[in-house]
Amino acid sequence: MLFVKRLEEITRLLERQGSVDVNDLSARLGVTPKTIRQDLAKLEELGLLQRVHGGAILKQSGNDGIYPIRERKRHNLAEKERIGRAALKYVEEGDTIILDGGSTTMALARLLGEKPIVAITNDMLIAMELMNKENVTLYVTGGKLRREGVFTLLGREAERIIKRYNANKLFLGTSALDFRQGLMVLSEDEAGIKRAMIASAKEVICLVDYSKFHKSALVSFATFKDIQILITDARIPEEDQNFLRDQGIALEIV
Repeated sequence: MLFVKRLEEITRLLERQGSVDVNDLSARLGVTPKTIRQDLAKLEELGLLQRVHGGAILKQSGNDGIYPIRERKRHNLAEKERIGRAALKYVEEGDTIILDGGSTTMALARLLGEKPIVAITNDMLIAMELMNKENVTLYVTGGKLRREGVFTLLGREAERIIKRYNANKLFLGTSALDFRQGLMVLSEDEAGIKRAMIASAKEVICLVDYSKFHKSALVSFATFKDIQILITDARIPEEDQNFLRDQGIALEIV
């Protein structure tokens, strides 16, 4: 199994079980215990786990961890709601928008419905939120359903469908944001659909609460040059504000 795929599988098991064992992983993934220990060391370097004797456990990081996803979605709710409300003013009548999956873009989806728009999403929960809003013409991608804390459609089929559309705006989420590595997620499948969304949109508006800043994940999917507008919350320090503005990003703080 390829290196990145092994790391993805280890993080999935950690999210599901809370801990992993070196020997069990070696047998499951078909590599030596030495290779598994190297994989765990890399994930610990990224801040995604804590190594213990014989294996690893989820990193104990309070509200700031990038997974477990189910737990993360319950945090920073007030900030996400403010970000969603700020994003709403960028939605104009007649727009075709892409809504990336996630709890922050869901905060925006809940507010849609007054203006006639076309919305495209790969998030089944967002689709359910929009399905009874008559002013929203809704398109949902195909693809493989990811169930681990989210219900998003991923894979080549989802990417192929997204690439068929030309959207005015993309409302983009991210699992982690680092000033050197850009925007990151936990799997190549997630990264692939987000890259396709960016390529299909004239304007990219990133919705990200500050708890995701200065975090790392497995796969980078965008640089700051890919983003025109970034909306975040008031916890962002002036130094970070200046960095983002120096990248040519229009920064909005709520």
